[in-house]
Amino acid sequence: MTRSANRSDPRPAGPVRELSAPKLLLLHGVCYLLVLCYVNMFDFWAWLSRMLGPGQAVRLLPVAVTALLLLIIVQRFVDRVRRGYSIDLVFLGLGLVFAIFSLALPDPAVPIKRIHVAEYILLSFLVRATLSHRLQGGQLTLFTVLVTLLWGIHDEMLQGLHANRYYGWLDMIVNGTAGLSGALLGHGLRCCLREQVRPPKTQGLVGLITLFILLGASSAWLVTMLYQQRGTPFSLTLFLPQLAVGLLLVFLRPDIVFRSRVQHGFQVVFWLACGLLLYPLVSLFAGVKFV
Repeated sequence: MTRSANRSDPRPAGPVRELSAPKLLLLHGVCYLLVLCYVNMFDFWAWLSRMLGPGQAVRLLPVAVTALLLLIIVQRFVDRVRRGYSIDLVFLGLGLVFAIFSLALPDPAVPIKRIHVAEYILLSFLVRATLSHRLQGGQLTLFTVLVTLLWGIHDEMLQGLHANRYYGWLDMIVNGTAGLSGALLGHGLRCCLREQVRPPKTQGLVGLITLFILLGASSAWLVTMLYQQRGTPFSLTLFLPQLAVGLLLVFLRPDIVFRSRVQHGFQVVFWLACGLLLYPLVSLFAGVKFV
């Protein structure tokens, strides 16, 4: 149920120029830098865990950080209600439920890993703000979920190359559910509304969705085979499905792949999904062990 307001959401006073493609690319780069920051904070969290010891403090810290972030979001919600702007209580409630669910997923033996929940809720808001320059409404929320999920997979693959980390399933799931939580919270708060952004009109949508289902399947294959082959030389079958689908999309839908104003959500998903190939290739050609 959406709480309607006496006032509409704030709109620009005059014409607003659309963000250029290079600036949009820069914002996506900031998202990647944040992921790199998360990966390289391992030493800090390990040090903090040792300082806090095995007691309740280390268990409560990531929960407290997540609670603080959610408190800021709730404050934003209260502020919008007081000012008379519209919010969506159902999506806000679902976002909070998934945040709590995400906190319950990490290995209880390593409680500091719950910090991923706060990290990926925060990242999802940055992703939403970035995508909002080309998408709005349900598409914005859907692609916020998908893009944040893909960033979470990139996070894990970076860990596979990191000397002190490892590639695993559970953190990937936590990253994804926390990103879903953030996307739902952002939708509920109706963040990043931009009146000047028009819904993209995509030709051949059924065929495009079919191609992206294939891309999703090949990405799942890559993620699964990487886990099975980690620590060993990678086989050629690891790369072929993702490479084949990627080339097929470039050949059949270059408008989607190379133009941000056609369907930016699909474009970002394409490049992030195909970018997953970089990590096993780095391992293969640079001699870095992927574990």
